[in-house]
Amino acid sequence: MSTQWIVVADAAAARFFERTADGQLKRVGATYHEESRMHEGDLRTGGKGGVDDSTSASHHEADPQVTTQEKHADIFAKELAEKLKSAHNDGTFDALVLAAAPAFLGHLRDKLDDNVAKTVVDSIDKDWTSEDDDQIAKHLNTQLYK
Repeated sequence: MSTQWIVVADAAAARFFERTADGQLKRVGATYHEESRMHEGDLRTGGKGGVDDSTSASHHEADPQVTTQEKHADIFAKELAEKLKSAHNDGTFDALVLAAAPAFLGHLRDKLDDNVAKTVVDSIDKDWTSEDDDQIAKHLNTQLYK
């Protein structure tokens, strides 16, 4: 039987759940990116900032149209992708569901390792990060098992 993980995330927080054999959800972790919760004016600014290319070791200046908050969303997406890659490499899951705020879901998908991306069985463009675990379970049951 495969082990399914569900990631519920936005640009500032992510919770990891595992679907148990009896169909219940069990929280297996969480991670936060405090900078994404901060007001734009409180974040370090100056210049265009830098961006690391996810497909190479190159570093270039960010697009001047990209906000500081978007840069931090990209940083957090990369951190989440690394956690998922590590968990997948450890054999922790072999099926993945992404439930993320619409604006963040694209960031996260773009940062996923190819092997992890192949495990994604569903994506839900909803922000459930402010919901409690029981409410998230109800949402997932409604969305995935209609």
